[in-house]
Amino acid sequence: AVPAWRVSATAFGVIAVAEWGDLTQIATASLAARSGEPVSTALGAWLALASVAAIAAAFGQQLVRRVPLHRVNYVGAAIFALLSVWTLVELLR
Repeated sequence: AVPAWRVSATAFGVIAVAEWGDLTQIATASLAARSGEPVSTALGAWLALASVAAIAAAFGQQLVRRVPLHRVNYVGAAIFALLSVWTLVELLR
């Protein structure tokens, strides 16, 4: 069996590397700069990431059995497309 600390360290490393330069991180940095509330933004981002990681760990295998991974990717892309339109509308106001 793999020690729990090694599993935790691997999970941390995978998420840290995957999130570096990710669109969500760029959007979060933009929100922190725009709102002037970096601590609140960091707390919200951390809670969101922790929630998504918990859901993925608890239900990821069942979700992938029921919903093809390419559909999950399409939903994520659609959400970012909507956010980009929203951002563009906000910029043009």
